[in-house]
Amino acid sequence: MKHGTSKMPNLLIENLNHSAEGIGHDNGKVIFVPFVISGETVKVDIIEDKKDYSRGLLREVITRSPHRIEARCPHYTDCGGCSYQHLSYYHQMLLKQKIIQDVFKRIGGIDLEVKKVIAMNEPWNYRNKVVWHILQGQNGLEMGFYRLRSNTLVEIEQCFLLRPILNEVSNIIREMINEIKVVGKGLISIRESNESDGVMVVFIDCIPGERLLKKLYSVAHSIYLQHKRFSELLFGEKKIIQRAGCSKFYLGPHDFFQVNSVQNEKLIALVNRYLELSNSDKVLDAYCGVGTFSLNIARGAFQVIGIDSNSQTIKNAASNSILNGIKNCQFIAGRCEKVLLNLQTRLNSIIVDPPRSGLKNEFIKAILSISPEKIVYISCNPITLARDIKQFVLNDYKLLDIQPIDMFPQTSSVENIVLLQKI
Repeated sequence: MKHGTSKMPNLLIENLNHSAEGIGHDNGKVIFVPFVISGETVKVDIIEDKKDYSRGLLREVITRSPHRIEARCPHYTDCGGCSYQHLSYYHQMLLKQKIIQDVFKRIGGIDLEVKKVIAMNEPWNYRNKVVWHILQGQNGLEMGFYRLRSNTLVEIEQCFLLRPILNEVSNIIREMINEIKVVGKGLISIRESNESDGVMVVFIDCIPGERLLKKLYSVAHSIYLQHKRFSELLFGEKKIIQRAGCSKFYLGPHDFFQVNSVQNEKLIALVNRYLELSNSDKVLDAYCGVGTFSLNIARGAFQVIGIDSNSQTIKNAASNSILNGIKNCQFIAGRCEKVLLNLQTRLNSIIVDPPRSGLKNEFIKAILSISPEKIVYISCNPITLARDIKQFVLNDYKLLDIQPIDMFPQTSSVENIVLLQKI
């Protein structure tokens, strides 16, 4: 492997992959380049040279795509958070649809047409949570995001993906950053509640000074100190309340929740539409988290069973069912494949929303042994999604729908929801 920088002839960008890297060839060797568009001819410096491929750094666009626009953020090509700001939003949607279509055909052998991506009316200022990195720099503490494919911190003055209050609280912390004590690497998590005006601030492996804490009291609903997953409440309420669909959710410092509240509403509505529930249906919600889908489908079903391996998350899901006055949800802590096989009940439908790694083979086999009428699969990783869907299609399930939802505008990530029906 070679590192450093070397120049090469002009490169034609032939396509883009699911990670938003442009793909070109030089003497038969694949070259990956970020921040380019298919059809462009570009000048590239090779910064990493391996046996089977190289990575390039964009130096100049020779032939410009009509879809190219000026990025809104001055940190765009340094910060590793966004990858599509140089593309018009309309073209972002077309590109994401095409990439998902290509992945399903290449990985899953599936030709079903992918539906148009459900876009946002305003694809900025949508994130309700941010996690900042805190490091000791040459001139004191620095706060920002990591540069693409590096451990170098890029200091960020304003992130255009964040909800306004998150930038406001971030600026308070940034201006008083020397009030923070950190040894090594620290993190600061800030999450907005859409049910109140406050936020939850979590100092992870770093300690805020008294002056900074007092400044945060006026905007924070909760302030936590966290070290190795152990959390101490410094100020305010233990949890914030987040609203989604027709339900409310208690969220603590460790709980996962969708970062895009606007698009989450559309995702919940799709789950309900796909399931077409009756008051006799029994539904399993695998990887249920704090109960986002469970509680939003419970009113239309006879029973909903949620499974998650995190016992604290399951306790929170049970608390959320009480908060919403829902009595037909049961939440079980454990590995999905084991819990499913031990259930003594007939299930009409199953929802799965696994991590990026997708479903384990044991769980796929367990689902097939239960043979539910419908499977609704939600994923932000089209590769593992297509891989898993192939297994169901090979075992008497028909793929009816592939619907992408743009949960993460300006980035290459996209949420997908698919519907499978037992043949």
